[in-house]
Amino acid sequence: MKAARFVVVSCMAAAVALLGASTSAQSQQRQPSDAGAPAPSSLPACVSVSTQARYVPYGYNHVVILKNGCSKSATCSVATDVNPQATSVDVPSISTLEVLTFTASPAQTFIARVGCTLH
Repeated sequence: MKAARFVVVSCMAAAVALLGASTSAQSQQRQPSDAGAPAPSSLPACVSVSTQARYVPYGYNHVVILKNGCSKSATCSVATDVNPQATSVDVPSISTLEVLTFTASPAQTFIARVGCTLH
C-alpha cells in the first residue's frame, strides 16, 4: 500500500512540475505592449518609434507609429521583420504618423526597423 501511494504522489509531483514549467514558459513568451519595438538606432533624438499589433478579424494589423517632435520634418524608412520591403514616409514637424506595414497577419509580434533623417 505504501508503494502505491508513493507512485501516485510521485506522478502528481511530476505533473505539477510539468505544469509549472509550461506556465513559466508561457509567461516568458508574453510580449510587451509595444509589440516588440526595438531601441531606436538611426533616429534623431526628437523622433520616437513605437509599434502596435491591432487585432482585426483573421489576424493582426501591424502598425508602426512615428512621432516627430522636431522643428524640422523627417523622412523615415520603415520596414519590419514580417514585411522587409521598406516604405518611405514624410513625417511633418511636431506630428505623429501611423504606418500600416502588414494587414491580417497571423503573427501578433513583429519588430520594426526604422531610420529617419531631418530636412
